[in-house]
Amino acid sequence: MTDPSSGEGPGASAFEVHNPPTSEGIGDNDHDVVLDFRRLSPLTPIAKSGIWLAAAAFAVGRDVINQRETGVSGAAGIAGVIVVLGLLTGFASWWRTRFRITGSELRIDTGLLSRRSRRVRLDRIVSVDINQPFIARLLSVAELRIETATTDSEVHLSYLSLVEAEEIRRLLVRHRAAETATAADQPAAAILARVTLPWHLTALLASGETISLLFLGAAALVLASLGYSLSAFGFSLAGILGLGVSFLRKLVGRWNWVVSQTPAGVQVHHGMFNLSTQTFTLSRLQSVRVKEPFLWRPWGLASLELSVAGGLRKEGEETSGLVLPAAPAPLVWALAAQLIGADIARVQLSGPGKRAWMVSPIAWRWLGFGMDETLMVSRSGWLSPITTVVPVARAQSLRVTRGPVQALLGLSTFRVDAPRGATGITAPERDGDDARALLERAAELAHAARLPNRAPQSPLETSNTGLPPEQEAWTSTSAPSSP
Repeated sequence: MTDPSSGEGPGASAFEVHNPPTSEGIGDNDHDVVLDFRRLSPLTPIAKSGIWLAAAAFAVGRDVINQRETGVSGAAGIAGVIVVLGLLTGFASWWRTRFRITGSELRIDTGLLSRRSRRVRLDRIVSVDINQPFIARLLSVAELRIETATTDSEVHLSYLSLVEAEEIRRLLVRHRAAETATAADQPAAAILARVTLPWHLTALLASGETISLLFLGAAALVLASLGYSLSAFGFSLAGILGLGVSFLRKLVGRWNWVVSQTPAGVQVHHGMFNLSTQTFTLSRLQSVRVKEPFLWRPWGLASLELSVAGGLRKEGEETSGLVLPAAPAPLVWALAAQLIGADIARVQLSGPGKRAWMVSPIAWRWLGFGMDETLMVSRSGWLSPITTVVPVARAQSLRVTRGPVQALLGLSTFRVDAPRGATGITAPERDGDDARALLERAAELAHAARLPNRAPQSPLETSNTGLPPEQEAWTSTSAPSSP
């Protein structure tokens, strides 16, 4: 095992199991060290702030070239000092960041002035993903994102050489308590779905955001050609540019979207410049949601989202648990059945109460809810239907609520609560007796689904130990019938 301070390259891939004595920390189990202390890639400071450093260096260089005779301006001198200080601070932060892996935990020590040591139990690791922002790809380094079943759920190792990141990922997966197979025993990822370019562009163009951008752009050009002031009509260049940036971000971010089945769960890989990977562990899956936007329906497209216990990473597209951003509806429903482990179409939906039209004059016709021994399904939305599916075994708590208007009309709302970060399910505007009957029926089914001696009817009906499903069965299905 080489010490990072020995001068050897950060991409060394030889991991040795050994037990050297160490004086670092209190309470460490030095006898089961798997990977001794090492540092991140020396290119980490450049990968984290490469764009800003390059811009500052360019500004300083241009000023030096343009003012060779008169000398460097004060602004250029300040920019040069900022560049130097940034490099020194980044180097010091990199030097003071170390990590190591034992048989039971991952330890990360950080901090330049105030030291911080974080310990992550390996048996609490949910997923380990490798991401490569654009600058990191140019430098052949990668970020290791470790999702854990804790409140502060995400841990980062930014940045490692790509080879080292892949080997540490395999090492962490192999030493998880929930994993029994070694990396060599794990089968290769099987592609479940790939978002083709026509689907991607159709969904992107047939969106309210794109239509608004085209309308505002055309109106701005017409008004400008007629000599009118755009500000007089409330046009904001910043707003139009914001819509354009959002369009480009989705175009680039959702590029080459691939959904694969791996031993750790369902993995989503996408990106044109910034390569992003996210793994959803099916044993923690709480619900799936199918959306059919109005502008997509002529082309038969839909999207698929999911929610997991403990929440999802909060960065742009990944906040919602997006699995398929746009795909033909049959493919979306088939993948939803694959994830949930049951046939969604077999659940029959019933409508709301007789007086629901007084609360929701338009939407009440498209409200539906149904359940069977394994699934609870709700549907809402007139122009853009949204269907949410929750396994009965995942119900955390059940309740019936009633507002003042509902009380006057004899209506109630049945709610199924989910863990933090997950999506619950509701049956709004039901008759009072119907809502109470749903509550009693759901309580019986949820209790039966959690009985230890009951044979599971779905791969998701597992105990709370986090054990992954043994087998995933591809099920071709269609949308549940409307009420």
